[in-house]
Amino acid sequence: MIFKNRFDNLDKDQIDLLNSYFDGFDYNSSSYTYIANYMWRNTHNITWEVIGDYLCIGAMSENEEGGPMYCMSVPLTKDGVYNPAKLKETIEACRAMFAEKGQPMCMGLVPETVAPILKEAYGDDVELEESRDDADYIYLKEDLVNLSGRKFHQKKNHLNFFLRNTEFTYEEATPEMIPEIMDYILGKNEYKLEETPDEWKEILEMENEAIEEMLSFVGKGLLSGIIRIDGKIMAVTFGEFAKTNSKETVIVHVEKADDRVRGLYQAINNEFVKRLPEETIYVNREEDMGMETLRQTKLSYRPVFLVEKGIVTMKEEEM
Repeated sequence: MIFKNRFDNLDKDQIDLLNSYFDGFDYNSSSYTYIANYMWRNTHNITWEVIGDYLCIGAMSENEEGGPMYCMSVPLTKDGVYNPAKLKETIEACRAMFAEKGQPMCMGLVPETVAPILKEAYGDDVELEESRDDADYIYLKEDLVNLSGRKFHQKKNHLNFFLRNTEFTYEEATPEMIPEIMDYILGKNEYKLEETPDEWKEILEMENEAIEEMLSFVGKGLLSGIIRIDGKIMAVTFGEFAKTNSKETVIVHVEKADDRVRGLYQAINNEFVKRLPEETIYVNREEDMGMETLRQTKLSYRPVFLVEKGIVTMKEEEM
């Protein structure tokens, strides 16, 4: 652990505290929500601590030698303001913690919008190296609902084929459905494992655990959609509002469908987004993790912009 608190067994006051930081600035990033951190808390050993005026979130993974490797997000502000001097104080405290672990500080998943703020605090001693694999894809809800124009012609055809030829039901998830949903997820990912390159199989296995953790929020703010065919779950999607105090942006954390059913992926996407509130403008469908097929799929839905993220490095003398 790099920071002292885990995301386990938090009471309402702690959750409200964390959300006040996640809501405090327009990061536009899928990484900075309570559910996103909770669902990956075990697979990525996520911890948190308020240091000075900022919330710091860290994760631990394994390095090439099998030892621990620590990294943290950009410190999060509660009031929408970044004070360069106070931010530097917090970062220096974090660097001392990393030094105690025998490692230089690693700061990842940093939205490019925050890079100028770090520059203001550290000048030329800080650099942001872009990580294209971590960029979030942002879409207009209206585009995903209407699928209008030539650019969406193929997807509209697939959707219309499904709607014309398939009897299905659409519903939101309930707590009683969780075992059935997990049976579907495990079966779906087991089927996908057969055609997944070895280097990505561990990610699918970690995803199973993360989805199970995420499902604890069914009925507690998690947005959901399920398509059944002949009474059987055939597609699911889950997400949340990017901020607890705004419905402008929805983040889709999970979308699964049987790709052997033509138009099913387009249907679960369309049925979900067209039921979102009128206030919702954007849909964040997260990153592609460097998977080329996933990248092409996300690009094919014509994002209006990407939330570029990167890794922050600092000069050694500042360590």
